[in-house]
Amino acid sequence: MKTILSLLFSIALLASNLSFAQTKPDTVKTTELKELALEYKKPKIIRKADRIEFNVENTILSSSNAWEIVKRSPNVQTSADQLSVRGSQSIIVTINDKRVSLTGEELKSLLQNMNGSDIKSVEVITSPPAKYEASGSAVINIKMKMNRTKGYKGSVNIGYEQGIYARENIGISQYYKAGKFALSGSYQFGTGIYYNEIKEVINYPEQHQQWENILHRKNKRDAEHTYRFNADYAIDSLNTLSLGADGYIAQKNHALYNVPTYIYTADKNLQSYFVTQNNRQTPNSTINYNVQYEHRSSSREKLTTSAAYTDYHYETSQDVKTDYFMIDPRSQRFLTGNEQHIRIFTAQMDYSTNKQWANFETGLKYSLVKAVNNLDFLRDINGELNNDPLLSNIFRYDEKVLAGYVSAGKDWKSWSIKTGLRAELTSVGGSSIHPEQKNVQRYFNIFPTLFIQDKLSENHQLSFSYGRRITRPVYNYLNPSKSYFSPNSYLIGDVELKPAISNQLSMTYSYKNKYAAELYYIHEKNPTSQLTIQDNVNNILIQKITNIPGNDYSGLSLSASFDPAPWWSVNLQGGPVLQLNDFIFSDGSRLKKQKWGANGSADMQFTLSKKSGLTADINFMFNTSRLQGPAVAGSTSNLSLGMRKKLFADRAEITLSLQDIYRGEKFKVTSFYKDQNNYYTYYGDTQRFRLSFKYNFGKNTIKARETKQKTDEQQRL
Repeated sequence: MKTILSLLFSIALLASNLSFAQTKPDTVKTTELKELALEYKKPKIIRKADRIEFNVENTILSSSNAWEIVKRSPNVQTSADQLSVRGSQSIIVTINDKRVSLTGEELKSLLQNMNGSDIKSVEVITSPPAKYEASGSAVINIKMKMNRTKGYKGSVNIGYEQGIYARENIGISQYYKAGKFALSGSYQFGTGIYYNEIKEVINYPEQHQQWENILHRKNKRDAEHTYRFNADYAIDSLNTLSLGADGYIAQKNHALYNVPTYIYTADKNLQSYFVTQNNRQTPNSTINYNVQYEHRSSSREKLTTSAAYTDYHYETSQDVKTDYFMIDPRSQRFLTGNEQHIRIFTAQMDYSTNKQWANFETGLKYSLVKAVNNLDFLRDINGELNNDPLLSNIFRYDEKVLAGYVSAGKDWKSWSIKTGLRAELTSVGGSSIHPEQKNVQRYFNIFPTLFIQDKLSENHQLSFSYGRRITRPVYNYLNPSKSYFSPNSYLIGDVELKPAISNQLSMTYSYKNKYAAELYYIHEKNPTSQLTIQDNVNNILIQKITNIPGNDYSGLSLSASFDPAPWWSVNLQGGPVLQLNDFIFSDGSRLKKQKWGANGSADMQFTLSKKSGLTADINFMFNTSRLQGPAVAGSTSNLSLGMRKKLFADRAEITLSLQDIYRGEKFKVTSFYKDQNNYYTYYGDTQRFRLSFKYNFGKNTIKARETKQKTDEQQRL
């Protein structure tokens, strides 16, 4: 940590001295500067019939990285390093239409290591057309520029981040093209401590007790490896073969949780307490390989075949010891070993043609998923470890999906229309030893889409979209085993979870592609929800994964993008939302809830000095309280500041950022209905300071051409 921090400040000091030095450049350097010089323009928003395209080519944003560009794209919000669209985190991220299997921190690390200068645009697709897989609520597609210039270029980056605990990273990104070959890749190494704090308060009315505990999760990751590689071979002008791989490997993850629990009487007197220590090891990896072959029979006709394989491996071993005090002093200990292995194979074929009568697309896709979860539960009885067969389990899950789609679109002078139909046949099978359960499902679904756009005039535009989507359960949510965190809390899944089906409608009016108002309605049937349920008889808090009958969202989304001054750019978005929630209790009774809320964000970028390459940005976002099953999640907000300085004739940059300045991301979830009376607060160490440095080397002239591949892969890890 000290080495990286010292190196960062040394680079900053050297850079500041060199950037202001008045030296006469030689001929070679002058040539390079001419090659690198770009006339920056403002990011452009293009509203198409089925998506919003955020064009950042040769803009101020192109000097940053992919993560900064994505989170500033229309309709996209970030919270605790999670991307969301319209408040939903059930999204798919693709690069040149190739799905990225990473999520959360791993996805952020990958995108931060991608140069913004290599990005042409970001497509935000709130109702994906038929060629995209039907899962997820939205797609964020990053379109990369393709380099036709021969030679080598790359960048190195180093960063230091400080919250309650520190994190560091160092990485490299490279590109090389010679003849018919083009190679690109990136690698990022990270280390540090990921911390969060959870406080739980549970009121047990029958015992007239209140239980309080505070969990400090200090997860240390000694070595995180994130990488991406792609190789293209142009066989000839009409045929291209591509190979790719991306992944995340972290084999040295460990943590020690210390959880004191205090039991109070009704008049707030301490009755007893116990302390739980949880020593955890969590090595994990996600590795994805893909191959594609593209054949163009003409400039209007294209056939693409592709295949992908994903290997996901996650282990959790924990040694949990609880010491009880005051009343009935004793100790209790158990150990668990949980190994999850998921393998995913997909193959697909896509055909597209540009006819005079329409743009036509069709394709087939097959996906196969095999998941195995092996849980061993050992009790410490008088110093001897004994396997508990009732709490140990082997869970197996298989899934096959065969999909086909057809889509057609047509553009007229002022009208555009695109429609499609996707059909998916799904077969699933899950089996568990303890509890002994088996579930076999076979279902067929169709997913129609419709997009209509009317250019009323040069400045006014009206569009309508409809789409039907499916959200299949996360694989480990299907496991009915009890996963204990302590003697008094566990997580349990459901082998009979159903997929959620949603219907989405929206109508959007836009003015000059800068201002927009969107009315939308989303109905979800059988959405999956994680519910907190207190067992008032045994004093146990259960995190239960289950389907709830339905959710309804309707709202108004307003957005504006404008420049109050040549040096000042502003992007605003937000609006009200009405949420309706339907929930059925174990006794058959029903609870319906309704809640109004709002969300919004403001992103401002400032060019403080164009000559010296000094820029700054301010970002603010907020979400009011919202329903989470029968519970209510509290409001959150985030104010972040950043500053960037170009160095070494724009070849390098140093960035300073302050995130979640006043800890607005801390939130509270309250369950208060029937015999449920509990709440918890959560803070994920989001108040952070970050200092980073990046240096670009080699040729940096890029010419854009149309991206190639259109493929997705099945992934719900």
